Amino acid sequence: DQQQQEALAQQAEPGDVMLSRKNWYLSNVGLPGFWPHALLYLGEADQLETYFDTPEVRGWVREQTGQDIGFVEFLAREYPRAWVEYQRRDESGPRRVIEAISEGVVFNTLAHAAGDYLAVMRPRLSKLAKAQAIAAAFGHHGKPCDFDFDFATDHALVCTELVWRSYRPAEGKEGLRMSLVELAGRRTLPANEFARVFSEGIESSDRQFDFVAFLDADHRADVDWLSQS
Repeated sequence: DQQQQEALAQQAEPGDVMLSRKNWYLSNVGLPGFWPHALLYLGEADQLETYFDTPEVRGWVREQTGQDIGFVEFLAREYPRAWVEYQRRDESGPRRVIEAISEGVVFNTLAHAAGDYLAVMRPRLSKLAKAQAIAAAFGHHGKPCDFDFDFATDHALVCTELVWRSYRPAEGKEGLRMSLVELAGRRTLPANEFARVFSEGIESSDRQFDFVAFLDADHRADVDWLSQS
């Protein structure tokens, strides 16, 4: 409900990776593991502005634009159409996540993203790496859904591909080390792989994720809310 979503928003930070499950979705069939969907948390514009107001991020933005501007202004200038969509509000609240769904790569509210189960994981990366990932995600906004699950190209994306490409390491860009897996004859990345990487590295000092929160909506009982706080 709204109260739990706002509690989650207080816990989450820009760049967090979310895993979501909506029970009884036909799309769950055929996907391996419990988690069928992955997405990126952004927060609202004021949170982005405050969170990324660091010398490293401002320096990177200056390299990209030649101007001393903040990260929010950078996004608004570089991706004006995406920025307008991100700023829109509807009855269920502000758009705080970016995800690839059947309609394509879109911004959505927490109410839409939460579903029946929601896990939030925080990449153990610098704020600069997270800013670069979010900028990359904005660059993919509006692309169609890739119903072929083809990770070799980026003209169309599925949910995990959006997260994977946004956090993919590159020269001058830290990232997440997520290996593609063979599934039905294709190199792809099921959402459950993020949970596996988190679980296997949970005791390691070199782990890629920290736990943030888990929402378990059991329709036969009260909603359980677990967090690290």
